Amino acid sequence: MRGKMDEDYFDEKKKLAQEGIQDAKGRLDEVKGLIAATSYNLTNLVNPSKIHEDIAVIKAILDNSRRDFEKARWASAETDISFEEWLAIQGHGDLCLS
Repeated sequence: MRGKMDEDYFDEKKKLAQEGIQDAKGRLDEVKGLIAATSYNLTNLVNPSKIHEDIAVIKAILDNSRRDFEKARWASAETDISFEEWLAIQGHGDLCLS
């Protein structure tokens, strides 16, 4: 059966994508501050593992935002394909969970 999903679902996923990006931005600003606190003579002032871990978390948040954005697009499309198929067709197979 072809058709669009409920507009509320679209709005929810769009909002989640925006919130995720905002969260990632805040975390990125914190990481930038940590990196800025280092200097040539004090490279160990900040734990480098913390910076790498934080960046990995930011990447995961952004990937979730990308996924939510694609869910919003998928929800508004006239299609009968699964979301995983949608991701592959749109060139975002890296977001597939299966």
